[in-house]
Amino acid sequence: MRLLLVVLCLSLFAMTTPAQDRQADLLLMHDSGVVSAAWNADDTQILTASEAGLLQIWSVDGGALQLTIEHGDSPLTHAHWLGSDAILSADENGLVRLNDATTGAAIQSWQIAGKPVALAGNEAGTQALIFTDAGAGAVLSLADGGTITDFAVDAQISGAAWNENEDRVRAWSETGSVYSWHLQTGEATQARPPHRGLLGGLAWNADDSRVLAWFSDGLVNLYESDGVNIGRGRISGVYHSSFVQRAIWSRDESRVMSWAGDDTVHIWAAETGQSLQVLRHEDWVIGARWNASESRVLSWSHIYVYFWQSEQPQRFQHDNLVRGAVWNSDGTRILSWSWDKTARVWNL
Repeated sequence: MRLLLVVLCLSLFAMTTPAQDRQADLLLMHDSGVVSAAWNADDTQILTASEAGLLQIWSVDGGALQLTIEHGDSPLTHAHWLGSDAILSADENGLVRLNDATTGAAIQSWQIAGKPVALAGNEAGTQALIFTDAGAGAVLSLADGGTITDFAVDAQISGAAWNENEDRVRAWSETGSVYSWHLQTGEATQARPPHRGLLGGLAWNADDSRVLAWFSDGLVNLYESDGVNIGRGRISGVYHSSFVQRAIWSRDESRVMSWAGDDTVHIWAAETGQSLQVLRHEDWVIGARWNASESRVLSWSHIYVYFWQSEQPQRFQHDNLVRGAVWNSDGTRILSWSWDKTARVWNL
């Protein structure tokens, strides 16, 4: 009997040990859910944004809180470093602010109608694109606080982005309307993808000749494009068995990575749609990204962050749903954030 108990205990230990998840190497505690987090340029500081409307800067060496900025009374939707000197952020009430990253002092602010669905600075750090779900958008001047260009559509917008050359702005709705504005000429156009399912999002390649479109019915389609219109013929694509969360290009545009509510990340050949790799999770996949060399994948699903360098991932656990994760600059650390009121750093 004693031998049987020993064998049983050893069997239980063998079964449970692989499922145990390691502790974070750095734990940053907050008073509310963490909406976003980001490394600074040299990986010495972390910027976090919370549902309490707070921007906070933390030291990576020890996790000391170095600065707290009160953005406003509403939960934040976006927060980005602009170089090492400034922070660009937005909240659910459409308040956009630019703050000094050293002192926290307000530099500029703007008010846009609706809840922001996109906020992105240009490469030079002189302008920012904002678009809200109410169909209001603008290109903002970060230098003087002015508005360079306004956009308005009579539709509920679900996403928006600059093009690669930053001379065009695009926005889209779930119903499939795609709006485009040329910033130099002021030309405004409207198009639709051929597929009539609910549109999840769009991602053009670098020269605007092709566009990825993903849908709530599980399709990810690759189409030809002239930068404005979307071609009628599907070049390639894949089918997920549930709604697609997002799809992204590889750097050389030969591969696409898409992830969905079918618990998978799918990597496939852009030209043919041939499956190259499927990464399977225990729940629907919220997000994914490649490392700098595109040899490894970071994904997050339910309460877990997955680090894939083989078919068996290393897994890191939060106490509630993970909202995002990102590599540091050399790919040796992972920063993740969650509804559990924490941001966590994991050393690889």
